[in-house]
Amino acid sequence: MQPIIPSLPFLAFPTDKVLAEFRPVRALMVETPAPEGAIRWDRYYSIDDLLSLDLHNPRPMLDAIAKEMGYDTAKIAAGEGETGVIGHSWVTYCDERWLPLLVRWQAGDAQLLVTMVETAERGNGMGTDLRMTILGDRAALPIMRRLTVVLSRFGLTKQGHCHGRTMVDGVFRKVEVPEIAMNRRPTALRIHGDKHGALSEIRAAELPDVMLSCDCSGVRDEWNAQADGFAELYLKQRHGVDMKIPADRAISPEMVEMIQKLSVQAARKLTTKDLGRNFASEEARNKLSSMFLAVRDPEASQQQRAYLSGALLEIARVPYSEDGALSHPGLAFDTMTLRLGVTSVGDDMRRPSSDVFIGAEPKSTPKGMSRGLIELALACVDCGVHMMRDMDPKELANPPKAGWTPPLMKEFFLDGPGSPRARIFKAEKPSFGIHQGLPIAVNYSAVVWRKGDEQAMAIDFAYHQPTDGVHLARVTRKRSFREGQGQGAA
Repeated sequence: MQPIIPSLPFLAFPTDKVLAEFRPVRALMVETPAPEGAIRWDRYYSIDDLLSLDLHNPRPMLDAIAKEMGYDTAKIAAGEGETGVIGHSWVTYCDERWLPLLVRWQAGDAQLLVTMVETAERGNGMGTDLRMTILGDRAALPIMRRLTVVLSRFGLTKQGHCHGRTMVDGVFRKVEVPEIAMNRRPTALRIHGDKHGALSEIRAAELPDVMLSCDCSGVRDEWNAQADGFAELYLKQRHGVDMKIPADRAISPEMVEMIQKLSVQAARKLTTKDLGRNFASEEARNKLSSMFLAVRDPEASQQQRAYLSGALLEIARVPYSEDGALSHPGLAFDTMTLRLGVTSVGDDMRRPSSDVFIGAEPKSTPKGMSRGLIELALACVDCGVHMMRDMDPKELANPPKAGWTPPLMKEFFLDGPGSPRARIFKAEKPSFGIHQGLPIAVNYSAVVWRKGDEQAMAIDFAYHQPTDGVHLARVTRKRSFREGQGQGAA
């Protein structure tokens, strides 16, 4: 395959349109190691140093896809959106370095999204890997079956430990199962072959529908006394389930559909984390450094950092029940709206610098203790999103210069001690973050302050109204301002 010429820059990806219209039902995930002899991670290398070495070439996997689909690889690499097949388009979004890379792929009625990014998921000493994820809608499911087979030869661990022949589009194809599965997805499938690794007809037939969408591995019966064709399906949920599947029984269609659906959010979560590194500050990317600095903070600052960490954990881990009521009563943080929608968190929000927390703690006033700035800022975003849900899109895109004060903030937060104030502004210079694995413009800022504060606190965030999606990008401090001033005075 020729060198890739981007169709458009990475940040030109039409995230708003894709989030609103694209409905993936299955995700594939493939990871490959750096080439043999490439530099590995040691104590002298930071993760940023490794990611800057250009160790990975995305073309072999893209070439495998193109050949499977009958595409002209030269046209794909040329970046003009053409594939050589009528009704199929391939638009590449990346920069000169190629990685990270997004592909918006149309194959007839099917829509697919390809993401390629470097990751250090395996940890210290292992260097970086290249991860490809492919999301497809319901019309793309037949194509996803073909891609599962052709991409099964790629992986981080020994491929072909178990193998079988499966029917795909009327043709028997060889499919390979690795010996060891990486722990990446919420479901895992372990299949038993014979002593030579050959899989039974039943097990091989179902692999195109589940492999690469779950953590799949094969076991040769020379090491295990289970019957040839026996399978174990693990659901790695809060209360995990281990299902034993007899050799003469296939995985039910309902379980196949569940594996595929769960794979979508798992892929989005991983790509959000890996792509997000490209948009975070150096301090936020260095997790160990952030933790080291945090323990040196004054006690009041540590309490504010702990409040932020607890609130973000609640947003990520505490779900709603189907009837809309809280499934966990007695929650410590008021993040109801952010939990109800799809919320992602950037590294600069998760690990802000120590300066952010100075003077942010609750203050003693004649009327009692005021709320801390972290609590007020999170409440402003939560109440603001509640308000923005029902806004006309034109109004949402053009807030007044003086900003909005969310009605729920007025009702529940702004009459307390310390005379707190809150505004939501449109960002003058939008930045970018990663939400649901895609670049998104961070164009709003929730600003809060109290009487006597020298600095206000601001949370920069993105809001996507059609999907009720929120990205919390960062928390910063800015100079306080008087009532009636616009953001420019802050």
